[in-house]
Amino acid sequence: MSTNKTDSKERSIRVSRIERIHPYRTILFFGILISSLLFLTLSFLFLITQNENNNMPPALPKVFTLSTILLLFGSYTISKAVSAFRKDSFDKLLRATILTTIITSLFLVTQIIGLHAMQKTGYYTNMPFNSHYFFGIIALHMVHALATVAYLIFITYNAFHQSHDVIDSLLFFSDQGNY
Repeated sequence: MSTNKTDSKERSIRVSRIERIHPYRTILFFGILISSLLFLTLSFLFLITQNENNNMPPALPKVFTLSTILLLFGSYTISKAVSAFRKDSFDKLLRATILTTIITSLFLVTQIIGLHAMQKTGYYTNMPFNSHYFFGIIALHMVHALATVAYLIFITYNAFHQSHDVIDSLLFFSDQGNY
């Protein structure tokens, strides 16, 4: 009988934890999950069609290496923004979000330069019809990157705007939606 009560308590604790999760966090989780699955599916289909046609894609431009490094630095700076939010530090939060916005914008520029370099090599014109999944990957990637830059600008503006008002600044760090 006591195991039923214990199981019931554990279930209610798990349910209460789920109920405390902010809806934005749930939306973010499912958005990341869906975009990851879509990206992986398109990448997988692209690789399969490349393999079936025995097409070896040309080497990627070197600018994509810089792009990857920028992506890693952007991940690091956004983790610093999360840390600054937890410590209630507007200065560090603003610095981290501004730096992440700049790095993400540079990332986007390097991606465009790389895609342009690929176009100059004739990569797109030499592709067989059934491997146009690549264009879906590019489109998804660009939409994701542009949405990220727009959201980073929104976060930075919101934090900057609320940092100038004493009451808003106190409420800013206690609102889980801002986190």
